[in-house]
Amino acid sequence: LSSETGLKELLWAMVIGALIYSVPSLIEIRISPQINIWVYGFFQHDFNQMMRQGGFRPIVFLPHALWLAFFVMSAVLAAASLSRSSGPGLKNRLLAAIAYLMVLLFLCKSLASMMYGIVLLPVVLLTSYKVQIKIAVAFATVAIIYPMLRNAGVIPVDDILAKATEFSAERGRSLEFRLNNEELLLERAAEKPWFGWGGWGRGLVRDASTGRIDTIPDGRWIIVFGAAGWVGYIAEMGLLATPLILLGRRMRALTNSELSPYVAAIALILAVNMVDMLLNATLIPFTWLCAGAVLGYVERLQKSTSHSGRRATFGGGTMMGDRSPSESPTENPKDGRRTIL
Repeated sequence: LSSETGLKELLWAMVIGALIYSVPSLIEIRISPQINIWVYGFFQHDFNQMMRQGGFRPIVFLPHALWLAFFVMSAVLAAASLSRSSGPGLKNRLLAAIAYLMVLLFLCKSLASMMYGIVLLPVVLLTSYKVQIKIAVAFATVAIIYPMLRNAGVIPVDDILAKATEFSAERGRSLEFRLNNEELLLERAAEKPWFGWGGWGRGLVRDASTGRIDTIPDGRWIIVFGAAGWVGYIAEMGLLATPLILLGRRMRALTNSELSPYVAAIALILAVNMVDMLLNATLIPFTWLCAGAVLGYVERLQKSTSHSGRRATFGGGTMMGDRSPSESPTENPKDGRRTIL
């Protein structure tokens, strides 16, 4: 996936996958989430969470409707990236796919994914690749230091809650519930900040008399932070952020034309996924796929730069001792000139 072809195919896989998945999604939006029951005989989550604004949120075969909405949003950004480097005919079809998937995204009724799509679609369509990568690095940085900002009271929680309530009272109550749970879980995590409480729900807050769990963790960050502390949190989020940080450092020496037209969108999808993990447990399989693709691309850039640097240095007449055996001067048997094999 580190090659130009691999990056492009990864974006195409998101677009085609979302277009195919849109068919059962639209069915569930119309008649309620039933497909997993029809195929497997059970419903995989709390059905009440699939009801929003007098209608239904699709889930199909995924663990939660939020996963599906985030996947659709990722496909929108992927289609936007592909459209920038496509010919007129294909570009028009991709723009039509973007419009169709944006409608599906609104019907998924996930406020966070909807806002990501609205804000980032113009970024992918209109800004340079370097700007997109810079935004991705900024998102990754916020995701890594979020627990520190949350503990320090830097995050304007009350203002965010007020804005969400203005948009929708139902969304405001949902966000307030999450933030209240975060406060309780942070207090519990503060008792073992470095390595956390371990597994088996020991990082959750329980009723002292009955042992009943009184908190529900929503964000991936608080789940990892409570179970594994700062060490585990930095290990996981740092592993995801490292490719973005390396890409941000490497791009300084490159022009926009030297960057892949596809890697910026993949980096942005990875970064917004990290931000979404502050709200939801959306560490999904293609999160790691995107991280691996970006890291592979950075390693390929590094190798390419080092190889070209060696050729330039050798051509300038310096560092003659750095030749490999196959680069040693030999006599050309035909004309007697010294050449480099």
